[in-house]
Parts: sequence; structure tokens; C-alpha cells
Amino acid sequence: MKQSEARKQYQRKAAAFERLFNTPDGKFVLEELEKTFGGTTLKKMPDGLIDPNTSIAAAGCREVLLYIQMMRKAHAVTAGDS
Repeated sequence: MKQSEARKQYQRKAAAFERLFNTPDGKFVLEELEKTFGGTTLKKMPDGLIDPNTSIAAAGCREVLLYIQMMRKAHAVTAGDS
């Protein structure tokens, strides 16, 4: 795949994220995702020790949220490149 073709594909993907999450429902869902998965990824067990498995799962959820946010920012940056 040529670099220009890859860039266009990335721009289309970023635009799709922006269209989806820029609707009223999309904004609501994104806000809920940020509330639910935007906090700390260190999760504790009842005894106060860090639970590594739950922390790893929380980190994975947070990565998805960060990816969505990154794609929306990428659209803002590349929107003028069309």
C-alpha cells in the first residue's frame, strides 16, 4: 500500500470515529466510557493489595478509550489535509 493511500485510509477511519462520536448518542456513550474506564488502572483486592489480573483488564479497557480519543484528535489534525 502506498503511503498516500494509507494516509487516506487513516483519514477515512479517523473521520468515521469523529462522525460516530460527534452525535448526541455518541457523545453520551463516550462520556460514559470516560467515566467508567478513564480512571486509574490499579485495582485493589478487598485486603488492599493490588489485583494484577483486574488491573490488566482495566488497562486494556482504558487502551480502547484512549484509541477512540486518539482517532478523534487525528481527525481534527488531518481534516484539512484532504
